[in-house]
Amino acid sequence: MGALVTDMEGGPFVADDYDARLLESARVRKHRLDDSLLFGGNTQERSYSSATGRLLQSLLIAALVAAICVGYSFVHSLLEDQNRKQAGSAATIHSAMMNGITP
Repeated sequence: MGALVTDMEGGPFVADDYDARLLESARVRKHRLDDSLLFGGNTQERSYSSATGRLLQSLLIAALVAAICVGYSFVHSLLEDQNRKQAGSAATIHSAMMNGITP
């Protein structure tokens, strides 16, 4: 158990509690300094820029998904047209062969 010490008002508190509070205070201060170094000192500006960044990231992802869908639809349409043409020409060749005409 820690030594019994008095605080400013004269009430007793345990020195271990004081040390724990001091360490927590230092940890919070370090966290705030790290955030300030990384994002700047203005917390309102930081939240605005991070919200704007998230919005831009969301729009980029939405545009990418839309582009993939359009590309898939385009390729699928081309392949269907190609299959129809091949099926049509194969049917024409088949009917010509059945009628005795060589292509």
